[in-house]
Amino acid sequence: MNERMKAMTSRRYGGPEVMRDEMIERPVPDADQVLIKVAASSINPYDWHSLRGEPWLVRLAEKSFFVPQHIVLGADVAGTIEAVGDNVETFKPGDEVFGVIGTGAFAQYACSTADKLTLKPGNVSLVDAGVVGIAGLTALQALRDWACVTNGDRVLINGASGGVGTYALQIAKVFGAEVTAVCSATNLKLVRDLGADHVIDYEVEDFTRAGQQYDVVMDLAANRSIGDIKRAMAPSGKWLLVGFNMATMLAIGLLGRWLVRDAGRSATIKIAEVVAGDLAILGDMLASRQIRSVIDRTYSLKDTAGAIEYVETMRAKGKVAIAMD
Repeated sequence: MNERMKAMTSRRYGGPEVMRDEMIERPVPDADQVLIKVAASSINPYDWHSLRGEPWLVRLAEKSFFVPQHIVLGADVAGTIEAVGDNVETFKPGDEVFGVIGTGAFAQYACSTADKLTLKPGNVSLVDAGVVGIAGLTALQALRDWACVTNGDRVLINGASGGVGTYALQIAKVFGAEVTAVCSATNLKLVRDLGADHVIDYEVEDFTRAGQQYDVVMDLAANRSIGDIKRAMAPSGKWLLVGFNMATMLAIGLLGRWLVRDAGRSATIKIAEVVAGDLAILGDMLASRQIRSVIDRTYSLKDTAGAIEYVETMRAKGKVAIAMD
């Protein structure tokens, strides 16, 4: 029998109440994998959508309609390499790494292929690296690849105080953009401290009716109509829809090129790819303090269900971390 480990499991679809603190068998890496002793992870919408199996497209993607395919969730990870498979040459036992492994990080140990990880810089904490994965990759690829943000571009971030938003604001500034951050009044100081040039309290001002137009609208809240967003877009503006609003996402996916194409406008909806080189870029940005991880709360592994409950309130500032006991 394999050695055993602590893990937070979910053996049926549902809310955080279905999660259990269990002892299960420790995974064994195959020839192309590494075994990570997990130090930190974080909560992403990906995790709680997978936990609930909602929307049903999640179950379709997982090809598992009635019970979860993976009983241990947790996509983001940071930790120490415990063992490597025979075919792995990139890492060795003792290396500190971080990345996005898809599932399995809500446990003391997790397996991953090497291409989903990169070395952690020495001056970056395991917790700071453990929360950057999905959110950081989404922010980086959206601004650099999907919108091609360059110096002087006017970028508006709707939902700037959340997990992706806090990284996106900082990365946009690294690229030389003029950033307008939209958030609630309680988070205005946070986004100013992160470098926002302009801030908008959405409860006081409607950014779509303020008469300003932006080269890039990064929409993390997905709470405005297509017509609203078009008013805020420059004639050749780009709309990056990253928030999980199914109706709007389907509309853009099916009709976006016609709905917002006036005078060269465009709409993009994509999911970030796990690229080791991009993880390394994020690590370098953290190490050089061009960006920082904003961590609202840190929970222990056994309190992962409570962490998910908190993230589902949509009130978290930046990231919510899971740190091993």
